[in-house]
Amino acid sequence: MGSDQGMSLDLTQLDAAMNELRARYNRRLGEQDAVLRKKAQIVERLQEKREEIDKLQQVKILLQESSAFAREQARRQIETMVSNALQFIFGNTDLEFRVQIEEVRGRAEGEFLVVSTYGGDIPVETRPQDARGGGVVDVISLALRAALLQANRPALDGPMILDEPGKHVSEEYSRPVAEFLKQLSTAFGRQIIMVTHNQHLASSGDSSYIVEMRSGKSYVRVFQGVEQA
Repeated sequence: MGSDQGMSLDLTQLDAAMNELRARYNRRLGEQDAVLRKKAQIVERLQEKREEIDKLQQVKILLQESSAFAREQARRQIETMVSNALQFIFGNTDLEFRVQIEEVRGRAEGEFLVVSTYGGDIPVETRPQDARGGGVVDVISLALRAALLQANRPALDGPMILDEPGKHVSEEYSRPVAEFLKQLSTAFGRQIIMVTHNQHLASSGDSSYIVEMRSGKSYVRVFQGVEQA
């Protein structure tokens, strides 16, 4: 009798232990399912992020290539325009303007150069400030302003305002500078407003005025053409 009771008690305890293990197993199984679902979500999000990174890398490469192409196009346009200005004003087809672009710390930097053979066969590159005096620098500066103004996007409307353009250009080249400005205005359809002490430049305008200071007052009169000193 006592033995049967002991066996019955052992079976009851065993059933309880089995039920506890079964419940624990089911809980663990549920936790595992939750972890697996979470893992699947993370893997899916990770794949989406990888695809997004791939797209961004492709966009970055495309933008870099587009930027390099646009930069090269702009460089050629600027070189052509400034070279034409130098050749037109100085009457020398030997002069050329170059923009040398280099990558410095991940950023594009440009250096301006003037190329000339100086009547020989070997091209010589010099910085504008070292090339045949300040007149070259003035012409390059003038042509660069016009080129950059036209190349700007979005386009900038309104006149081009110049303060003493070509002031270091010698007198013999004043007329070519004036003609260059007139052609520039016509080609780009842009009004040019300038302040100058050069009468040849002043006479090239459709409307020109002289401002004179007398006894602390400014007097304005219409400019009639090149005046004798």
